[in-house]
Amino acid sequence: MYLKSLTLKGFKSFADRSLLSFDPGLNVVVGPNGSGKSNVSDAILWVLGEQSAKQLRGQAMEDVIFSGSSVRPAVGVAEVTLVLDNSAHELPVDFDEVAVTRRMYRSGESEYLINSSPSRLMDIQDILHDSGLGKDTHSIISQGKLDSVLNSRPEDLRPLVEEAAGISKHRRRKERSTRKLKAMEESVRRARDLDREMRRRLRPLERQVDKAQRYADLESERQRLETLLAVDDLRRLQAEWQALGSQRAEAEAAVELARYRSEEKAKNLEKLQSLLEQKGLFVGDLGEQRRRVQDQLGRLRSDMGLLEEKGRNMVARLSDTRMNLSSLDRRHDAAFATLAEAQQDLQEAKGRHQLLSGELESLAPAAKKAAQDLADLGSQAAQLAADQRIAQRASDEAVLARARLQEQVANAKAEDDLFAQRMDAISETLEASEAELTSLRASLIEHTRAIEEARDDVSAAEKHQASSSRALSEARAAQDKTQGALREAQASLKALKSVATPVAATSRMARIQEDAALKALAAHTVASELHLCPSLEKAAEGYLAAGLQDIVASTPQDAQALISCALAAAKASGDVTVQVAPTDGGDAPKAPACMPASGAAPFLEEMASQGLKAGRLEGRLFSAVAVVEDARRVLESHLAEPRWSYVSRDGAVVAGTDGRVRVGLPAGTDRGALERNRRIHELEDSLPQLEEAQKEASAAVAAARQATDEARRATEAAKSQLSSFIGEESSLRREVARLEQSQQRSQAELKAVSERRAKAAEKTADATPRIAELDSQVKVAEAQLDQLASQIAEAEERRRDLAAAEAEARANANERSLELATMDERIRHLSVTVDSMGRELESLERQRVAAVESTRSLEVLRLRIDPLHERYEAIHERVLQWAERLRDTASLAEADSDSLKRTINDAKAESAAAAKELEEATSALNALLVEAGKLEVQVQTAVEAVRAAGSMPIEEALELPAPEDRSADEAALARTKSAIEHLGPVNQVAMEEYRELKERADYIAAQLADLESAKGALDKITSAIDRKMRRAFLETFATVNGFFEEIFSMLFPGGTAHLELTDPDHPDQTGIEIVAQPKGKRIPKLALMSGGEKSLTALALLFAVYRTRTVPFYVFDEVEAALDDSNLGKLLGAIEVLKESTQLIVISHQRRTMEQADVLYGVSMQADGVSRVVSQRLDQRTGKVVDV
Repeated sequence: MYLKSLTLKGFKSFADRSLLSFDPGLNVVVGPNGSGKSNVSDAILWVLGEQSAKQLRGQAMEDVIFSGSSVRPAVGVAEVTLVLDNSAHELPVDFDEVAVTRRMYRSGESEYLINSSPSRLMDIQDILHDSGLGKDTHSIISQGKLDSVLNSRPEDLRPLVEEAAGISKHRRRKERSTRKLKAMEESVRRARDLDREMRRRLRPLERQVDKAQRYADLESERQRLETLLAVDDLRRLQAEWQALGSQRAEAEAAVELARYRSEEKAKNLEKLQSLLEQKGLFVGDLGEQRRRVQDQLGRLRSDMGLLEEKGRNMVARLSDTRMNLSSLDRRHDAAFATLAEAQQDLQEAKGRHQLLSGELESLAPAAKKAAQDLADLGSQAAQLAADQRIAQRASDEAVLARARLQEQVANAKAEDDLFAQRMDAISETLEASEAELTSLRASLIEHTRAIEEARDDVSAAEKHQASSSRALSEARAAQDKTQGALREAQASLKALKSVATPVAATSRMARIQEDAALKALAAHTVASELHLCPSLEKAAEGYLAAGLQDIVASTPQDAQALISCALAAAKASGDVTVQVAPTDGGDAPKAPACMPASGAAPFLEEMASQGLKAGRLEGRLFSAVAVVEDARRVLESHLAEPRWSYVSRDGAVVAGTDGRVRVGLPAGTDRGALERNRRIHELEDSLPQLEEAQKEASAAVAAARQATDEARRATEAAKSQLSSFIGEESSLRREVARLEQSQQRSQAELKAVSERRAKAAEKTADATPRIAELDSQVKVAEAQLDQLASQIAEAEERRRDLAAAEAEARANANERSLELATMDERIRHLSVTVDSMGRELESLERQRVAAVESTRSLEVLRLRIDPLHERYEAIHERVLQWAERLRDTASLAEADSDSLKRTINDAKAESAAAAKELEEATSALNALLVEAGKLEVQVQTAVEAVRAAGSMPIEEALELPAPEDRSADEAALARTKSAIEHLGPVNQVAMEEYRELKERADYIAAQLADLESAKGALDKITSAIDRKMRRAFLETFATVNGFFEEIFSMLFPGGTAHLELTDPDHPDQTGIEIVAQPKGKRIPKLALMSGGEKSLTALALLFAVYRTRTVPFYVFDEVEAALDDSNLGKLLGAIEVLKESTQLIVISHQRRTMEQADVLYGVSMQADGVSRVVSQRLDQRTGKVVDV
């Protein structure tokens, strides 16, 4: 992987789009100071995610956007695209090229893209970090960074080694995880607090739940008792209601009788009152007349009082009017005196005003003439100044035009020289490219022929690889089949052996198996020692039954040891059977002298017919045993010949010589034991064959795999050769096309340069006579300027004299004008005063006339009121006399009606007695109604009490039986209410709150347990990562230290250097110190080194890190600036070695560095302040330098 290209647009001084294509090897960027070449390293650092403006040599991040120049406007966006060749797929993405783009807008917004897809900075860092690239790595050495490497603290050098070890990414992830763990700890702490808080709240809630439950029980009992008592009260009230109904009927009858009597008495009273009213009409008329007379007397008294009050008011007003008239006379006299004084002052002011007006008129002509002369002279001076400016402008234009033409001529001559040089260079380039093009075309023909041959080789290799792959597949299939058979046999053998392993069926057998020596003897059972054919296995199992588990002892001593062990288990249960194997010297058991019954075959003969030889054990066990095919004929055979033992072939029925016949196998019989043992022996015999077949199959697979690998390598080699040829052909074609295009561009440029040279020559020829003409124009303009300057000086002198005379005349006129204005203001003020006093005298005169008229009117009114008052008094006396006569007449009429009134009073008494009787009867009825109402309320209250109790509906409550002991129930109700009151406040929703809080508390507890478990797991993972990082760091430190010593000794022959850990006991936090001693020097501190020594030491450390872990490319920005020629040679030697393993991009001023470059880029800046690049590449085949 390497840096393929870098595209800059709007970044710093690269306002236009600039493309830099790089090749593997050494790429050098050169240019004069200030041309912007270091912006290339800044662009790489920026696109990799650098966020610090200081690291990019700026004050703010917006400084990376081109800010404009004197002739170029600023741009709004900076964009850098870095393209990495990922054909080896070292980056974890499925692309052959990875393009990383960063854009930043002047508004502050920015974005990142990977292959034109938006992404995050974190994604870019994760993708690139494993390759060693990034803003925090040391693959980019900017200006001044070498000094920072040596001047760093020991703790700051540690990231260098961590970067080489490849653990920086893991450390950052660990730091993020640590922060997350801290946040998790905070969450755990809060969860614990919450859990404790909820547990604390649960305890009182539990008490509240118990209290609520007790309250519910008491409340239920209260409701039951209240319902019972309320229903009893309701029944009692029903009886009282029925008794009250009869009393109410009697009261209603008494009220009706009393009402009749009262109405009769009332009618008699009405008749008497009607008669009295008829006699009282006359008395009423007299009373009405007396009332009207009294009203007239009241109105007369009121009118007389009003006249008296008006008279008093009129006298007071007359007195006030006379006093006001005296005051108006005094004010009129004072105003008249003030008016006379103001009129006199006004006459004096008018006289002074006329005098000043005459003086001002005499001064005005002189001031006007002086101002006119000054204005005429100002116009003349202005005209001269305008002529001077016109002349000066014409002179400046002529001088500027002459200077431009002279500069144009000089530039044209310089361009002509440049054009000539460029035409020569283009001609040489055309000749060289033509020769190279001829050579490339010949090479292209050869490569085309080689490609055809390589394709044939690839086709043949692919066919051979296909056949090898088929053979490998067949070999693997055979191997899989053999492996399957072997695994199946091994598994079956293991399973059968596990089943066949004897298990202690009795405590005596368990005692024997506890002895290690006897356990091996106990493994030899009858079942394991018998070797029978499959057709006889079931018959043998049926005959022997539990005897299959008898232990077979090879010697009598072994038998005795087994019997002794079984006897030693005094308290053990069960039995153990031991058989002593027959010896070779003993007599074999003999079969009965007679043959078995018809249809039965001797067991041993059956073995012989199957090709099996009976051993001594088989002979002893089956010498007198015969096999019957049909289990139902076993008894017949035994009865026919009882000296033989008979067994059915399936082992289901056995008949012994003792006359007993057994059907089925006894409990504890090991079914299939003989078959298992046979299968075990067969599998043990077949395993070696299967293992041998497995080895042969594995060898065949290995051989086929080797052949396939060889075929694949041959195919890959052929394809690689073909790809190489195709790539070279493609490169040749591109190179031919590029050279042809270059030739076309060169020819076009040669033509364009020739045309531009001709135009420049024409401009030079046209400009020469024009320059002479402009010289004469400049001289004429300068003479005219001198003449105008003298005229302007004379006019200025005259203007100063006229200005002084005009100022003096204007001052005299202004003084008179000021005095005249003062007199005008005084005359205006006095005129206003005279007018005001005149209006005031008129107003006082009008007020005096009005006061005199008012006095006269009041006197007239006073004379009219007195006669009117006397007339009112006479009328009042006559009305009093009429009232006395009316009173006497009324007294006589009232005496005649007294007897009738006494009769009416008796009737009223009788009517009142009847009404009282009615009232008493009604009161009695009302009392009964009130009692009924009270009873109804009590009934309603009792019904509401039943409903309020809420234990049951009213219909069901009425069906309840009467209480047996009401007083006891009332006492119980009182105790229940008292108990409820003593409970105090009860939380009715405590149960629901408790349930919800309990669920939440359980949930929090579960979450807390999960958090603590996760935290524990993360702590374990972190510890494991720390151990791996510590081991990787120490191993990498040792490697970097070794390379550092080697490179330092190469750069400083005879010198020594090494790295030291500041705290070896704590590798996780230790820093790193550099100890370096050039030959013949003792330098206690690195700061005492010279600039060149510091640079070489820092580069030695960086190269040691680079050799430990190579990254795709490195960028060095003027790292050799402080080196002399000798040290530069050492550095270039190290660079030459380093470029074999990685790509180098060096920004330099050194000529030797340029000479060693594979690709050379030149950066220049024109007058518009924009950086531009031009490049050349060294062709490794031809050794020539070509333009890129």
